[in-house]
Parts: sequence; structure tokens; C-alpha cells
Amino acid sequence: MEVDSAQYFSMSVEMLESGSFLEITDRGKEYLDKPPFIFWISGLFFYLFGVGELAFKLPSLLFSVLGIYATYRLAKRYYSKETAILAALILAATQGYFHFNNDVRTDTYLTNSVIASVWLIAEFLNNRKLLFCLGGFFFAALAMLAKGPMGLVAPIAAFACHIVFKNEWKKLWRWEWIVGVIFLLVLLSPMVYGLYYQFDMQPQKWVNGKQGVSGIRFYFWEQSFGRITGENVWKNDTGPFFFVHNMAWSFMPWSVLIFGAFFHLLLNLKSPRILMASRVEWISWGGFFLPFVALSMSKYKLPHYIYVTFPFAAVICADYFYNVLLKNKVGVRWVSIFQTIVLLLLCVVAISLVFVCFYPETPVFVAVIFTALITLFSYTVFTSESLLGQRFIRLSLITAIGINIILACYIYPSLLQYQAGAPAAKYALENTLPLDKFFVFEINGRSLDVYTQHVQKEISLQGIKQQVMTEAPIYVFTNKEGFETLSDSGMNAKIIFKTPSYPVTLLTTNFLNPKTRESVLNEGLIVCVR
Repeated sequence: MEVDSAQYFSMSVEMLESGSFLEITDRGKEYLDKPPFIFWISGLFFYLFGVGELAFKLPSLLFSVLGIYATYRLAKRYYSKETAILAALILAATQGYFHFNNDVRTDTYLTNSVIASVWLIAEFLNNRKLLFCLGGFFFAALAMLAKGPMGLVAPIAAFACHIVFKNEWKKLWRWEWIVGVIFLLVLLSPMVYGLYYQFDMQPQKWVNGKQGVSGIRFYFWEQSFGRITGENVWKNDTGPFFFVHNMAWSFMPWSVLIFGAFFHLLLNLKSPRILMASRVEWISWGGFFLPFVALSMSKYKLPHYIYVTFPFAAVICADYFYNVLLKNKVGVRWVSIFQTIVLLLLCVVAISLVFVCFYPETPVFVAVIFTALITLFSYTVFTSESLLGQRFIRLSLITAIGINIILACYIYPSLLQYQAGAPAAKYALENTLPLDKFFVFEINGRSLDVYTQHVQKEISLQGIKQQVMTEAPIYVFTNKEGFETLSDSGMNAKIIFKTPSYPVTLLTTNFLNPKTRESVLNEGLIVCVR
């Protein structure tokens, strides 16, 4: 999906083609935003398996498996095996995990590297093996290479809470920490050198609308902490509770548990000493709550920023379910009733998306999926308890899996028909348009790069005029506004392909409503210019 995921795909192809792994460019322009790990690992998989969607998504999936396993091991270190299994199941079935494996972003690598780092450091704290220490710092480095200082801040927050509340200050005085920090700095050094060479040594460069930009300062301060201080240029109109309501949908179908666990914690704050002594660990609360608050203070927020807290939330929920909720028969009954209502509402939303927003062209397939989902749902409601002891868990898992099968197999493909780059790429390949004479003008068009498996160059109006003088005809991917600009300039421009266009990651009610959809659609055009 555009913009981010398709952009990262395109930039990874560009990096592989150019062979420039330390200086990052975006369609030939200087790039200073995300750290390089997603481009490095995607480029590696493109090299091994060929450029394509599978090679782009496979490392994300592998890291997610690692993150789920690390969550299981972290929970098993402090709780029962059943609690650890439930924590892993909760994490694997969150809407956020389904989402960031469909729409791959840097948060995939950040989140899973952070929880892997925390698990290994927790093992080190308990048995003092240097290998675990180095492993923890290795994944902390990967997390920082994926999305900046948050990759180190989140583990520090997790262990700071644990050490303070459990009074384990002696564990700070270990020589292995020094070795780990040196190891982390060595792993970060290629990226730091690349930033220094690309920006600090060349202050005359224009990047993000400014000159004299320090790549190192941007990475270590402005990109993350600068969003809190206001130094970062990126800002939007989100309030301090933005991530609360985002957690409500992105942590589905387990939102009831995480909010219940939070309110249970608040109720026990009146006896802080008893509360601190009663928990076997504070790593999960530190890793969840402190980053959550820090991210909420940012002046620029997007829903996926909060995914880094999900593994910790999964451990919290599993602990709450087994060690608090199941001991209160009245409480678990009411939570189960409320959860059933929430799951039914999710099913209604899925049915509405299919039969109201995107009426199926293949109704048999959708009918089969819904029949299976309803059958499993009904069977679970009216049968005895089995795995993990509660229908609550089975209902939630069945609903999450069923709805995401429908999303992946029907809703996303229906949405992507309106992402103009994909059909434009299909037309270009089927009609063998010369890709070296194919340009992008006044439209993002990142998905064009994905489906042509080639980085299409952006071009200006003056650039089009120069290209036509020497290499006519050329082909331009643009929108209605871009075509009008070409026509008004007096150029001989002819539309040879037209497709609906809409930014599918920014859904609105007008777009979802078939009766008003046409009013918000643009057009993606391939124009032949002579």
C-alpha cells in the first residue's frame, strides 16, 4: 500500500540496483527519515529470491515469528507455561500484527527486535550468561537500525521499572553491560558513518527543505525526541489520547483485556507496596506504559507507532487473564459477555465491508468463509470449555483469524483496485511500454514501482519537454491535474490508459459508501507525450 510500504519497496530496489548501501536515496533524491535496516534486509531478500512482494514480506513474517516466540519465552521466564502460550496467542492474533505483515513498515522490525532484546536481557539478568547479554544488545541495535532511539528506549524503560520496583539495583553493576554497549555501538557504526558521509560532510546538500543538516543529530535526536520538543518539522493535529482509541481497534480482539488490566492496576495503586511486591515482574508494564506515554507526548502521531508496546501488552493480558480474571467468577462472566458483544460487532463490520462497501464479485467464496466463521463461532459458544480453559479465548481467536482471512482474500484486493499504480503497471507490462522512457509526474505512484519491479523516475514539466525533444514519444504516469498541466503547456499529450485512483490507507465514509465513492475518486493516467 502507498505511501510507506510501497515507498520502502521502491527504495530497497533502488539500493540494490545502485549498490549504495550507506547513502540512501529515494528516486535519486537525498533521503533522511527512516534508518536503513528495512532497506538492507529487503535488498538482501530481493538479491536472494528476486524482486517481488513475497521477498519483501517474508523477512517481516520471520521477524514476527521471532517476536511471538520471544514474547512466549519472556512470559515463561516469570509465569506459567499456560500464561506464556496465551501471551504468544494474544500477540499473534492482534489486528496490529495482521496489519503490519500485510502493509510492511519499519515498525515490524522495531517491535519484534525490541521484544527479542528484552527477552534475552531478562535471561541475562537471571543467569548472567554473556551470550544472552550480547544477544540482547544485538537485537537492540537492530531495533535502532529499524526505527531509531526508540529501539533502545523501550528496553531501558522496561528494565528501569523492574529494577526500581523489585529493588534489584545490584544487577546494574555488571561488567557485561560495558561489553554490550560497545557491541551495540559497533553494530550501529556503518549507519552512523553513512549518515556522516552523506550529510555532515556535505552541508551544502538540500534535504527536507533545509541545508546544513546533520544526519547524526537527526537520527539520534530530532527524528524521535524532536517530535516531543517540537524541533521535528512533522506535526499533525493529534491529541494526547490519540493512542488510547487507536489501541482500542489495533489491539483487537483483546482490547477488553488490556483496558481491564489497566483499570485493575489503577484500583490497586492505593496499596503501592503490596502492589509492587505482588507482581513477579514489572518489565511488561514498564515496556508498555512508559513508551505509550512518551509516544503520546509526540506532536506527530500515526496509529502504527504504538505497535512497539504490543508484546508487553500481550504478557500483561495473559497474566491478567490467568492470575486475576479467572479467580473472579463474576468478573470473568461479565468480561466474557462484553467480549462476545465486541466480537459480534467486529463480524458486523466485516459483513458490512463485504456486502455493503464492496459487494462481492465472487459471492460463493465469501459465503463459504462467512458460513465457516459463523459455524465455528456458534460451536464455540454452545460447547464445553477446552484449550486454555475458556471459550473467551477460542471465540477471540476464531473471530480474529476469520475476519483477517476475509480482509486478506477479499477486502484488501478490493481496496487495491483503487490504488492506481498497480493497474497502471499491469497495463505498461502487458503493452511492453519501455520502462526507461516511463516517468512519474505530479503523483506519488509508488505502487507503480512495486508492480513493474523497477524504480520509475520522477520528472518535472521542464524535464518532460527536454525528454520529448530527444526521445519522443515518452510515457508519463500522472493524475487529472498533471494531465491538465501538460495540456495547458501546449504539449502533444494523449491519454492511453485510465484507472480510478484513491489513497487507500486514508479511508473515509464517502469512499466506503458506493453511492458517494465516485465523488472522491481521482484518476490515474498513462499519457503518451510526443
